[in-house]
Amino acid sequence: MTAQMRTGPAARDPGFRGIDPPALDQVIRQMQDAQNAIQGWLNGHRPPPGVSAAGYKQADEVARWAAEQLGMLTRRYNYAITHPSPGGGVDAPPTPRPAPSPRTPGRAPVGSPRPVKPPPRRTAPEPTPSGAGEIGDFPTRQAAARAAKTDALAVVASVQDRRPVPDTVWKHLKANADDPDYTEKLYERLGPAATAALLKDAQGHEARLRVVQESLGTSSHHLTMDVRWLRAFLAEADRVGVRPVAVQVLLGADMSGRTREAIAKLDLRPSQATDTRATDTRATNVA
Repeated sequence: MTAQMRTGPAARDPGFRGIDPPALDQVIRQMQDAQNAIQGWLNGHRPPPGVSAAGYKQADEVARWAAEQLGMLTRRYNYAITHPSPGGGVDAPPTPRPAPSPRTPGRAPVGSPRPVKPPPRRTAPEPTPSGAGEIGDFPTRQAAARAAKTDALAVVASVQDRRPVPDTVWKHLKANADDPDYTEKLYERLGPAATAALLKDAQGHEARLRVVQESLGTSSHHLTMDVRWLRAFLAEADRVGVRPVAVQVLLGADMSGRTREAIAKLDLRPSQATDTRATDTRATNVA
């Protein structure tokens, strides 16, 4: 059974140690189906009065155990596909991607980040340690989402009160900029407008700009940043006076393939961010 489920690097190397993302994705789907089936049966078959509920309680414990495991396994899967092994042992995640936009042969679409050189071929795939052990500061996807919600609310409150974003939020964002679950929920709750406000708060601070750039890139692997989202983000950035910074961040971030395609459709050019460094320098000098 285990061998049959291996579809990525583990299928090619019997000595593989780590995470095989396609196989783990299949396990998650099967466990979700099982958890739903158990919970559905429990909801429709309450134990009648006078009948022992021991079996019912045992089934309920299994359902709760499955729910807990799903949070942990999903988190490991997300880490595995957003933190691929440098050895190139991880196949692309089994999620459909939009067809690439038409382009002129020999030229990359305008506004897309620089291409990443593919890793060299190896006779045996490297293990995929990401997600197999260390998975950031949060044990489950739900815990990461709760932390992201708290930080997002703090950002929104600061914007509404016209106060700087708390330093604690910046510390959390820096510590979890590569966390796919935290960043997805953070930017999902912020939305394009509050994300632009966060970027405005970072203006003049190179380290914070890099944190926003990295965390946006990480979140793009799970959060849908389509053309509509990006246009709303740029429009708000323009309104608050940080559009050049926004362009710089979008073009420099390590975005997912589907997000890069969306950025290419906006016809952004690096020249649109040429005044960013000067603006940052002036802001830094003032500070």
